[in-house]
Amino acid sequence: MGLRRLIESTYSGRMTAWRRVFYKEGGRTVQKEEAFLTEAPCALSFGGNYRQRGASLKQELLPHIRYEARIFASPDLRIPAGSRITVAQDGVIRDFITCGEGVVYPTHQEIIVSREEEA
Repeated sequence: MGLRRLIESTYSGRMTAWRRVFYKEGGRTVQKEEAFLTEAPCALSFGGNYRQRGASLKQELLPHIRYEARIFASPDLRIPAGSRITVAQDGVIRDFITCGEGVVYPTHQEIIVSREEEA
């Protein structure tokens, strides 16, 4: 088994990637999100310190959570920076508001994603 196949055998998640699309409707420009990648195998990793894993930033009535994570995926996928990505892994669905440019290696790629929400 090659190294790439070995790494891909660890992917227990599935991701869907979305991009903004602009089109004309009745003389005005309308924006919507369109899925351009669905159910692609991936692995979501949090790592890092507690701030990177989703700890509440402030104790307020509605705590605000902000963190970054990494998605490991096939190097063949093309996901533009700024895409919104949803990952389903281990029975949990997480929606990431934006992603950075993927760092591509021969065996995989790593995509940094950000999540921000009220708890």
